[in-house]
Amino acid sequence: MSFPFPRAKPNKLGYRPADVDEFIAEAREVFNSNQIDAAPNIRVKVFPLEKGGYSVSAVDAALDKLEDTFVARKLQRVIDAGQLDDLLDRLNELKVLLVGRVERPARKRFSTTGYIYRGYSRKEVDLFVGQVNAHLDGGEKMSVDAVRKVLFTPKRGGYVESQVDLFIDKVVELIQIEKVI
Repeated sequence: MSFPFPRAKPNKLGYRPADVDEFIAEAREVFNSNQIDAAPNIRVKVFPLEKGGYSVSAVDAALDKLEDTFVARKLQRVIDAGQLDDLLDRLNELKVLLVGRVERPARKRFSTTGYIYRGYSRKEVDLFVGQVNAHLDGGEKMSVDAVRKVLFTPKRGGYVESQVDLFIDKVVELIQIEKVI
């Protein structure tokens, strides 16, 4: 079964259509069966690239929507099961984790790679962390899409990417829970 994703130009790389179609079909089957606990881990899914494959940006946007749909359904089930307190506990736990990182001094919020290796620009990450801080303080709210699409310039001596990526994942989870509550 094929899905209507636009294709990259013939000489440009895109996701291999057969792999994307297979993954989307499996996700659709899980969604239709209401087995949300069996939902695929969309955030870590990687597709092989090939010339003329599906447009990377179009597939990524669809996967983001799919993830949001699965998460919203799962969170709504938690609420419907009378476990709102558990969800509020998780929200508070996430806030404590994020505030702990946000309150660290600028340029020292994450481990650095050292001068030989590249990591995320500390200045850019610190600006993003400031936006997260404003969100946590009740100021300007961030959207899940804006958080997912944040990009940082690679710099020597930058922040360790895996730590920043994990922080971003926690911010996404926090916003997703806030949307449901």
